[in-house]
Amino acid sequence: MKGLAAVSAQQESQRSIKSGEKVQGILIGLLAIGFILLQVFPGDAVNLFVSMISLAVMIWVLPGVRGSTLFISVFLLISAVFLMIYHHVPAEEWLKSIRINITLVAIFLVVPLLGIPVKTGGYVEALKIVLYKKMNEPYFFYFGTSFLTHILGVVLNIGSVSIVNQLTAASNIKSPRLVANAINRGFVTTIFWSPYFSAMALVLSQLPIKWTSIVMYSIGLAIIGMLVSLLLDRKQINASKPVEAKTVTEWDEAQYTNARKKVTELFTYLIVITAAVLLLEFLTGYSIVLMICFVSLLFPLFWCVFSKKGTHYMHEFKNHMYIGIPRMKKEIVLFLIAGFFSGAFIHADLSNRLVSFIQTVFGSFHLGTSFFLASIVFMTALIGIHPIVVVTIYVTSLTPELIGLSPEYFAILLLASWGITNTVAPATAVNNLLANLLKVDLIELSIRWNIKYVIIMLIIIPFYLEILGI
Repeated sequence: MKGLAAVSAQQESQRSIKSGEKVQGILIGLLAIGFILLQVFPGDAVNLFVSMISLAVMIWVLPGVRGSTLFISVFLLISAVFLMIYHHVPAEEWLKSIRINITLVAIFLVVPLLGIPVKTGGYVEALKIVLYKKMNEPYFFYFGTSFLTHILGVVLNIGSVSIVNQLTAASNIKSPRLVANAINRGFVTTIFWSPYFSAMALVLSQLPIKWTSIVMYSIGLAIIGMLVSLLLDRKQINASKPVEAKTVTEWDEAQYTNARKKVTELFTYLIVITAAVLLLEFLTGYSIVLMICFVSLLFPLFWCVFSKKGTHYMHEFKNHMYIGIPRMKKEIVLFLIAGFFSGAFIHADLSNRLVSFIQTVFGSFHLGTSFFLASIVFMTALIGIHPIVVVTIYVTSLTPELIGLSPEYFAILLLASWGITNTVAPATAVNNLLANLLKVDLIELSIRWNIKYVIIMLIIIPFYLEILGI
């Protein structure tokens, strides 16, 4: 009887946890709805609603966070509260500071919905068929893996990492280092320019620039990043040899033809959603971030219904709401607390002190300023602080013109610094995911395999921006 009671209690506990995660997913999801309401119906009531939801999420989620994220979040939160109290900041400003990163959070929540058509449309298997014969050529394997992660990462975000890792299994080249570096660097360079990343949402929401004013420069830098990666790993690429396959997979011509159509359909989808965002921004005059939210919520639904996969869409939507969002909760609470801390940083007048320091030390030496800002992001990432923390402080507290930089220069510098330092940051989700997928040591995968790449890129970035005269 006692055993049956224990089993019953365990099952009841599991049901309770599952129910709690559902409620948590809905509550966190309200942050995205709150952002949309702020953009469409701005007002004090909406401001208060979003602030209260943000506060509720922080209070509920933070006690369940573990590891370095908990330490960093608690430290930032306590520091922010102390600064707010010490400087007698009014309650209204407290609530405003809680909302600082709501744009970033909204993008983080809704963009994964764009991946639903990719999951339900059979595109992954089609890619495997089309790429199978080429994946045993070392250079194609490396660059193709990196490029495919980059392209899919535009809308799938971290989901592209798992998908491309599955595709590499079709190759007879078995090198964890090559797979990790190709995927990691292909993914992080997407952060430079993709409008669907939270980094871009943060920068666009705080600086007086448009995505179209920086995208071509950022894509150019992303190309450089992938070429540098290829050059650094050329010895490992040349040394890699396909192992003999135990079985050879063959597909007939009809399967190849169908797979090629599917791949074309996939790239059409990627182009159409980007075009839809830009067109809506032009026609409505609203921010590109708001248009991304609308497209992310509606376009995958229409695409799946048109493809007669509406049931699959609903299944994936519920999975995202009840499972996917709760899994992202520690990143969400870190984003909210980082925004709150940046608000306290501004009210404590620390931003003016930072500006004065930069002006005094570097003056009109723009390269020095750029190296200084990027090196702080780099060093803090090495000790486990997510780049979001430092970049949020920079973008909310520094006026680029006061430190001799144009808003476009400043934006690309921050995006590139965030992206590049992701490769060496043990705290980022990508490195942890790759370490688990490839069964390799996290520190070796992040720092040892990427430290040289990051240093070279952090040297290139400021010179690239100076040469272009941005």
